[in-house]
Amino acid sequence: MVKRILYPVLQFAAFLGLLFVGGMWDSLNMSYEMRQMANGTPLSAVHPLMATIKVPLGSHILIAQGVLFATMLLVLILLIQAIAKKLKPWAFYTLAAYVLAAIVAYATKMGLPPSF
Repeated sequence: MVKRILYPVLQFAAFLGLLFVGGMWDSLNMSYEMRQMANGTPLSAVHPLMATIKVPLGSHILIAQGVLFATMLLVLILLIQAIAKKLKPWAFYTLAAYVLAAIVAYATKMGLPPSF
């Protein structure tokens, strides 16, 4: 009984954490590059950790790294569930945690649409 509540909550927290870290990926790359330059690395040898994927959404710019990281974790969890033959009872909870985390991350990052 506790597993049915605890696993989706932990998955939701992991998805939300990855979406948060991925949303801050541009600033993480910049701080990494600044540290490299402060340590004396020549500018031509400074490389980011990973290229930033930016998607324009209206007046906002979405950093898509978080979606990429969370989707990779989703695929990994579903693959482990399929190997363990536990896909049928748990896949719905995993997908629901992913979708709910994406909705919460989008709502907090972009703001809720205005009500008319």
